Amino acid sequence: MKKTLALILTAAMGVTALGACSNTTETSAPETQAETVAETTAEQTEATATETTAAETEATAAETTAAAFDPTITSDLQNLFDTGMEGLVGVNYTPVYYMGIPSDDPLGNTFLCMATAVVPDATPYWALVTMEDVGSEVTITEIKTIDYGASSTASEVVFAEGSDGPALGAYEEVPDAPVSDEVQNVGGYVFYDVLATQVVSGMNYCCLTQENGQWSLVTVYVNTQGEAEVTNVAALNF
Repeated sequence: MKKTLALILTAAMGVTALGACSNTTETSAPETQAETVAETTAEQTEATATETTAAETEATAAETTAAAFDPTITSDLQNLFDTGMEGLVGVNYTPVYYMGIPSDDPLGNTFLCMATAVVPDATPYWALVTMEDVGSEVTITEIKTIDYGASSTASEVVFAEGSDGPALGAYEEVPDAPVSDEVQNVGGYVFYDVLATQVVSGMNYCCLTQENGQWSLVTVYVNTQGEAEVTNVAALNF
């Protein structure tokens, strides 16, 4: 009888122990799951913060680039240009806008110039002049003029053959014409200059603009009622 009672007590203690183990296991599972969720949430929050920081940095860099690019001809750029022009005869070039560094020439600097042949009653025209600055030596590497007729319908500005003057394509250059109120800000663009015009049933204007250092030639059509619209945008790559 004593042995039987001892066996019963032992069995009961075993069941109680198993119950305790079971309760412990059930308690640990939710705690482990909660810890996992917390860790996952923390990782997601950290990743989101990293992405946000990267996006903000990229946006700030873009704004800085836009603010940093200035097409003004500074005294240093003027000195560079004058040095490169030494010894050139036949055409006088006056830099109007600094265009930037050509994509294929990290040593180059490109200027949009007003060019005038040294002959009586010469008509001024626009020309892109690129110079390489290598140490104390500055050399002209390229002079381009714009084919306005072809550029007014192309996705990228077309350059004329040679450098003796522009291929107007029924356009007339207007070197000193201000940007009129009816043309300025059409399509949200801010234009630096009207480079050429074409008389149609109304008027076409080839306008110069840039954003973040990317220059474009925008064609604006103004009808006889004075209503304006953008008809073409050609990237001005040099």
